Amino acid sequence: MSFASALTLGATSEWELCQCDLARDLQPEELEAAAGKLREQLPPGIEVLEIWAIPLEKRNPYIQVTAAEYELTLVGEEIGSRMVQFLADPGIPQALESAVAESSDRTVLTIKLPAGERGGIRIRDLIAVLEEAVPGLRVTLLHRARLWCELDPAVSADRVDSGKSGAAGN
Repeated sequence: MSFASALTLGATSEWELCQCDLARDLQPEELEAAAGKLREQLPPGIEVLEIWAIPLEKRNPYIQVTAAEYELTLVGEEIGSRMVQFLADPGIPQALESAVAESSDRTVLTIKLPAGERGGIRIRDLIAVLEEAVPGLRVTLLHRARLWCELDPAVSADRVDSGKSGAAGN
């Protein structure tokens, strides 16, 4: 079993990718039965939502992460307007996409960052820059909402189970 991208300590997640190498190729019905047995053994809170048969490759494009989306719950004064200024600053690491949602007690920054060995932005590095640039801001929850890969297995691999998008398993 190998996971596509390590999750930052203390973060929560709802959409992870995992590749399971099997001793032999399985037919779709055998793969579904094996996934059912795996589901029975998982602890509460961890679910296998989808599975796909994917080719076994040294650098498998189905789990090579290219981007990650995070939701950061922020507290502090006037965070929403300060977030807009922060995200517009060309001196900070550039997100692929971002959005700010405010309520009476918190602000949530949703941000999609490039990932990978070259050109990737680590969320912890971005949080450090953010907390330095916006005095009084505090990140109270870090949640990884989704990963993107070089190839989308939901489109290009043999799909065995349906539900949320994912890769070899999520």
